[in-house]
Amino acid sequence: MFLKNKTLTADLMIILSALLWGVEYVVVKDLVEHLPPNWINTFRFIAASIIMLPLFWRRIRQTSRQEIKAGLILGVFMFGGFTLQTIGIQFTTAGKSGFLTSTYVVMVPFIVWIVKQKFPGFLSLLSAGILIVGVSLLSFEVGGNGFNKGDLLTLGAALCFSGSIIGFDYYSKLYEPINLTFVEMFFGGFLSLIVALIAEPFPVEFTYGPFEIFQLLFLVLLGSLACHLLSNIAMKWAEASHASILWSLESVFALIFGIIFLNEVLNIRMIFGFMFILAAVVLTERGDDIFRKLKSAVVKQ
Repeated sequence: MFLKNKTLTADLMIILSALLWGVEYVVVKDLVEHLPPNWINTFRFIAASIIMLPLFWRRIRQTSRQEIKAGLILGVFMFGGFTLQTIGIQFTTAGKSGFLTSTYVVMVPFIVWIVKQKFPGFLSLLSAGILIVGVSLLSFEVGGNGFNKGDLLTLGAALCFSGSIIGFDYYSKLYEPINLTFVEMFFGGFLSLIVALIAEPFPVEFTYGPFEIFQLLFLVLLGSLACHLLSNIAMKWAEASHASILWSLESVFALIFGIIFLNEVLNIRMIFGFMFILAAVVLTERGDDIFRKLKSAVVKQ
C-alpha cells in the first residue's frame, strides 16, 4: 500500500531517517570525546560504502561517469556538513547544535529560490518560520553561553546540508540513488581520511570496549548506511523544501533521546516547542487541504 503512494512512502522514509539522526546526536556527542572527529567520519562512511558493495554490487558496477560526477559533488557537501557538525559539537551543546543544524530548513527554500528562480510558496516559508520558532524553544533551553565557534561551525554545516538536499533533489531524479549514495559516502569518507591524516592524531589510544564498538556500528549501519539510503531514495519522490521540514524533526528526536539517555528535563517551554514543530509538520503535510477547507467554509458563510 505504501509503495503505491510514493509521497507517503517518501515522507515515512524521511521521518525514519530523521529519527535515526536524532539518536546520532547523542552517540556522536559521547563518541567525539574518545575519537577525533574526522577519524569518526572516515570510519563510518568508508565502512558503510564497503558494506554497500556486496549488497548492491549489480547496480554499483554499472555506475556511469555522470553518476560518479554527481556523487563526488554530493560527497563534498556531505563531507563539509558532517565534518563541521562533528567538530562544532565539541564546542557547543547538543541542543544548540540540533537547532543550528535545523536552520537548513530556512536555507533550502531560499537557496532553491535563488538557484532555480522558483518561489517555494508561502506555505513552505510559513512552515519553516514556525518550525524555527519551535526548535529554538527546545534547543536554547538546553544551555550555552552565547554564540561561539562551535555554533559558527554548525551554521556552516547547515549550509552544506542545504546544498546536499538541493543536490539530491536534482540528481536523484536523473540517476540511480543507490549509486549516488555509494559514491557520495566513499568520497566523503576519503576526504575525511585526508583531513584526519593531516590534522588529527591517529587514535592509537582509543579503547575499543563493547559500548564504543556499538556506537561505531550504529553510526555505520544506521546513521550512515540506512539514513543515506532512505533519504536519497526518498528524494526521487519528494521536493527539497518539503523534505527539509520533515528532516528537521531530528532535533525533536534528539531532545527525546537526550531526555531518555542524558536525563534532560522536559519543561513547559519544551512542550511549546514540540507544539510549534508539530504545527509546522502538519502544515507541511496537510496545509493545502486545511487552507482549502477554510476558504470553502468562509465562502459558504
